[in-house]
Amino acid sequence: MKLSPGVLLTCLLSAGAGCRATEGSTQAGPPATEPRDWTWVQGAVFVPTNCVNEAQQWDEYDPAVNDRELRYASAYGINMVRVYLHYYVYLKKRDSLLASIEDFLGRADKYGIKTEFVFFDDCWNEPPAELLSPDYRYPAPIRGVHNSRWLVCPGDEVLNRYEQHRPRLKAYVQDIVVAHRADPRVAFWEIYNEPKKADPTVRLERDAFAWIKETGTRIPVTATGREFSGGPFSDFPSWHEYGDYVVYGGSTTLCTECMNRKSQTVAGVVEHFKGRVGYIMWEFGIGRDNCRFSWDEKRGHPRQDETPTPFHGIVYPDGHPWAVADARALLGREGFARARFFTVTYYIDGSFCRPAKTSVTPSIDFDLGEEDGTGSPDASAGVPKDHFSIRYQGAVLAPASGSYTFSADSDGLVEVIVDGRPVVGRQEPGRRVSSGAIDLEAGRTYPVTVRYAHAAGGASLHLSWSGPAFANRILEAASHAGDL
Repeated sequence: MKLSPGVLLTCLLSAGAGCRATEGSTQAGPPATEPRDWTWVQGAVFVPTNCVNEAQQWDEYDPAVNDRELRYASAYGINMVRVYLHYYVYLKKRDSLLASIEDFLGRADKYGIKTEFVFFDDCWNEPPAELLSPDYRYPAPIRGVHNSRWLVCPGDEVLNRYEQHRPRLKAYVQDIVVAHRADPRVAFWEIYNEPKKADPTVRLERDAFAWIKETGTRIPVTATGREFSGGPFSDFPSWHEYGDYVVYGGSTTLCTECMNRKSQTVAGVVEHFKGRVGYIMWEFGIGRDNCRFSWDEKRGHPRQDETPTPFHGIVYPDGHPWAVADARALLGREGFARARFFTVTYYIDGSFCRPAKTSVTPSIDFDLGEEDGTGSPDASAGVPKDHFSIRYQGAVLAPASGSYTFSADSDGLVEVIVDGRPVVGRQEPGRRVSSGAIDLEAGRTYPVTVRYAHAAGGASLHLSWSGPAFANRILEAASHAGDL
């Protein structure tokens, strides 16, 4: 039986009647903390590239993908991630959501990255009632449509029945804040992204600000200001800037969204904002949320081909940036010179004959699906999702003398050559792990070449190694890839 949105939400609210947060005063709690200098922030919105929206990000939380892409973010100089939550996922699986948030914070902190969480959002599509069902399956992205599956939160169904939902909305906010009330891994709480000026939204903003303050947290709170209604419910001013490089305020303000390649560039954002104001770009990964398509590429007017210039996004799922110039801007001249990258060349055939692009990547570690656009390691460069090849060149440093095992978890042809000696070589298709061993001397740096060819289906390549001083782990480059 298919339930209406109202009936399904009512069932969940009844089942979850024992919510942790209780009704109380809506008076603000402790005073706001002293103004903070946000100029250190070089951040990005973080949505795993295998997810179509923020609900799937938490409903189907994948620790391995999150860890991999946070590691990539750190390698490119990102020190804060802006992460959206969703009320429906809280209703559906509260305990699982709270555990996933804790896991995510631990992984981000491991890579030196602070996190800010967004509770509510007024952008894009209404959440379907079916999302609350345990067997819900997230739909594929709509080809050529910007942000095709992104969801508003909490949505009209909830806002139109606000008093019924109010206790549970309070529990959603306070359960998360209380769990991390004094958590140094959380930079700030963001009540609402681009809130409308409509009365229901303003009421939720006002309540959520009070609910957060009730917990006693000293972590600052904001909601998007300027043309949106969030300014009155913030400890510090935050805003979005997509039109140019306008700095709104000074060091104690924060631009929580910027960077679209029709009006801005990554290098332009860094040049105009760095040292003057903190900034968070939309977004880090170029993936299934379809933000590589522009705002005007909508359901009624989808793009018919793959865009050669991603509207948003910095890095593809395999870890290479859309433009090496972006990596150079984020890391700075000296940082880029010190960065440990492999040089990677992509070919539009399966035999390493027709190069399409040369870039850099911190490691050789990815899974791609079979969808148009995201099934390719770089569709913007014309690399197809089937019948392509990749060559990596770099170096590794042996920390101790002894035997080292190199392992390639791959779906297709793969060769690993270390110091001119073949270590791994397989020609047969089919996903499996192939390994080989080689003796290396402590303190020596050895050149490494990896060749991978993909035929059809989902592409995967994970190159790891183990040795006398450590267990199996992803292979990372030991030195800079060279001058690109």
